[in-house]
Amino acid sequence: MNLNITLLCDHNINTKPRSSRLLELLGKIQKTSHHTLCLNVISKDCQSLAIVDSTQATLFSFPPDKSSKQRTKQENDRILRLCQKGDFMPLIFTPNRKLIAKILSSLPLQNLLIVEDITLLPFACEYKDHNPQCKILIDLREFYPLEYENDTQWLQGLGRFFSFLCESYLSCVDFAFSVSDGLCDRYKKDFHIPCKTFLSLPPFYDVSPRPTQERIKILYHGFISPDRSSMELLDLARLLEQTPFSLHIMALSNQKGFLESFSQQAKSISSLQILQPVAMKEIIPTSLEYDIGLIPFKPTTFNLAHCMPNKLFEYLQARLAILSTPLQDMSHFLNTSQCGIISNGFESSDIVSALTKHTKDDIDKLKHNAHLAAQKCHLDMNLEILKNVLGDILGIKIE
Repeated sequence: MNLNITLLCDHNINTKPRSSRLLELLGKIQKTSHHTLCLNVISKDCQSLAIVDSTQATLFSFPPDKSSKQRTKQENDRILRLCQKGDFMPLIFTPNRKLIAKILSSLPLQNLLIVEDITLLPFACEYKDHNPQCKILIDLREFYPLEYENDTQWLQGLGRFFSFLCESYLSCVDFAFSVSDGLCDRYKKDFHIPCKTFLSLPPFYDVSPRPTQERIKILYHGFISPDRSSMELLDLARLLEQTPFSLHIMALSNQKGFLESFSQQAKSISSLQILQPVAMKEIIPTSLEYDIGLIPFKPTTFNLAHCMPNKLFEYLQARLAILSTPLQDMSHFLNTSQCGIISNGFESSDIVSALTKHTKDDIDKLKHNAHLAAQKCHLDMNLEILKNVLGDILGIKIE
C-alpha cells in the first residue's frame, strides 16, 4: 500500500531536534515496511534536508517571516491590535505561507499530515475538510495557551492567538503527541483530544562515561530567556567560585539583546565559561568532555513545571550525571533512573547545596546509571510508539 505522508513545519526542520528526529523515524519505517511511504516535508526557509540525508523525502520550502527579534515596534503593535480584536486570520494566512495550500493541493492525495507547529494546523484542517479521508497527527511541544504566561502583554496578544488555535482547530486532529505526561494530561483535560507522551529522544551514541576529574565540569546548553530565570545561572556560577565545580554554558536566545547582556556579565565570573553554539548533530559529541548536565528551571510556567527537554536526553547520551531542580516530571524520571541530583528547592543556593554534597565517586556512580538509562532513552524507543500510533490512525499494520 502506498502511504502519502507530509510533515508541516513552521521552521527550518534542520534546526529543530524533535521534528528532524521524527522524520528520521519515518525514514526507518520507510526502509523496513512492506508499505511504500512517500514522504514530503513542507518547511520554512529550508533549502535541503541535511540532517536526514538517509531518508527519501521531497522537500518544499516556503519563505521566512520576521522573528520576534526582527519585528519593528509598529509590526508588534499591529499583531497586538489584531489579537485584541480577535482578528486572527491575518496571523494564520500570512503572505509567506501562501504557498502551503498550493503545495498540498499539488501533491497526490495525502493519507496523513503531521503538524509540527500549531500555527500550521489550520492549513492541515482546511486540507482535511476537502479530503476527509486524510488524517492529522500533531506534535505539541508546549501547552501553547500558556507558553509565556508570565508576560501580560503576551497573554493579551499572542496568547489569545494560541488559545484561539487550540480552541478552534485541535478538535480536527486524530491524534497528538506531547513532550511529557503533564502536558498530555492538560491537553486531554482542556481540549479532549487523544494525546500520548513522545519523549524528545536523540539517536543512540555508543560511548562510555568519562571518568570524573578533580575539576568537575557542569554543562548547560540551550535557550536562555527571562521567563526561564536564566540570569540566575550567573548567580549559580558565582556560588561555584570556591568549589571544584565550574559551569560551561552554550546558549542561544530569541530575546533581543538578552544573550549579549548575559555574556557581558559572565566575563567577570571565574567559574563560568561561555561556549560557542555548535550544530545540532554536534551537541552530544561536544558534551562528552563534561561531567554533569544542568537543568535549572523554576516552575514559573506550566510548561516549565512539566518539561522533559531535549537537553535531558542529550545529556544522557553523553553519559553525564544530571543536576536538576525538583520539577514534577523531571523528578519522577530521575528518581526512577537514579542518574541525577535533585535539589530541594529552586534557588541557586539550593542547587549548589545539593551539588556540593556529592563527591567525585558519587558523580561516577550517577554517570554509570546515566549510561544504563541511555541504553533505553534513545530514538529507537520512539520507533515502536510511532509505528503503533500510525497503524491506529491509518487503520493498518505497520511493521
